Amino acid sequence: MLHTEKKIDKVFERFNGTGEATIEHYFKEEQIASNIVLYAKVTMPPGTSFGYHTHTGTSETIVVLKGVAQLNDDGVICQLYPGDVTHCPDGHSHSIGNIPGATEDLELQALIVKTDK
Repeated sequence: MLHTEKKIDKVFERFNGTGEATIEHYFKEEQIASNIVLYAKVTMPPGTSFGYHTHTGTSETIVVLKGVAQLNDDGVICQLYPGDVTHCPDGHSHSIGNIPGATEDLELQALIVKTDK
């Protein structure tokens, strides 16, 4: 089934981060499983980040599609490159953003799912 209609959200200073990011949802809410909170492409221009936050009742998997990301994974800071994948399990914390001094957009694929407890 081909999905051509996409919901696009603009988010500003998400989780006390910086800048404005675009979230391009792959499916409408009624088209995806009830345990999926978000499945989308996220575009973060230079200077944009999602602030440090804890996943409670959810986990998140991120794939870097384009650019270089700066990740804070439970206090460990590293860089991610296209093709890299990171996972933040329920109860853990992270932040992610375009690297300082970037000249191109950072593009990510994000999947957030509800966890069973």
